[in-house]
Amino acid sequence: MNTPTMSEQLLEAASLLVAGMSSVFLFLSVLIVSVKLITKFVEAFPEPAATTYATPRPAPAASTNTANHSANQAVTNQQDVITAITHAVSAYRQGNQPSSK
Repeated sequence: MNTPTMSEQLLEAASLLVAGMSSVFLFLSVLIVSVKLITKFVEAFPEPAATTYATPRPAPAASTNTANHSANQAVTNQQDVITAITHAVSAYRQGNQPSSK
């Protein structure tokens, strides 16, 4: 079995370097060209403008109560989550106390 010399290994490393850098350069070039083409396409066919109202519509009275109820429920849910996390941390700490020798 013939082991490669140092110069053969350096030549192979250089060829792998050139192949790798060329593939990265080619990929990035394709990426840049495609982004520029997509930009031109989007500029040529813009998205239709959203319709805006002259005056905002008033919210119905029932939805105001619903909004307050959902906000109160969100706060309650957050407090429940905080309580559950606190209990889980304290249970973990009780089960994993360092043993003193």
